[in-house]
Amino acid sequence: MADYVSEGGSLRCVFGERLDTVNCMSLEKELLEKIKEMKSPVVFDMEKVQYIASSFLRICFQVTKEVGAGNLSLIKVNPEIKKVLKIAGVDKYIKID
Repeated sequence: MADYVSEGGSLRCVFGERLDTVNCMSLEKELLEKIKEMKSPVVFDMEKVQYIASSFLRICFQVTKEVGAGNLSLIKVNPEIKKVLKIAGVDKYIKID
């Protein structure tokens, strides 16, 4: 579902192509446990992601609540997904590159 890499004082989460509802349900618990373990900034590597469901937005906000404002970044986001995130207002709370 996701690969986790600790680098430079942060936890980088590399996702597969689809972050649909089913995938997010199985990912959520594991991801939040990793984040609580690490207690560091989090980077979501979105390079391979081609689809996100609203459940992924919920995960983003849960992670932000856990690590604090400004400590979650989404990198390598494709233009279509970036547009969806901006429409949803996610870019007001989470750094998106």
